[in-house]
Amino acid sequence: MRLAHRPRLLLRLPLLSLTRLAERYDRLRQRLRYLSQRQASRRALLMLDDHQLMDIGKSRRQAEQEGRKPFWQS
Repeated sequence: MRLAHRPRLLLRLPLLSLTRLAERYDRLRQRLRYLSQRQASRRALLMLDDHQLMDIGKSRRQAEQEGRKPFWQS
């Protein structure tokens, strides 16, 4: 690609205002926080003993199935 073509390519890119960029960054941070909390909850679920699992209405099998899911999976 020649340098003369680059300015035209840049003109085609949508320009984001700083406000929209900040909103997108904030949404990304919120999503990452949510995924981090989900991962921590699943790890904690694997650490519970049978009595604690019974208190929350889960079997060991259910806890292991949920706890072993990747953080991005619902």
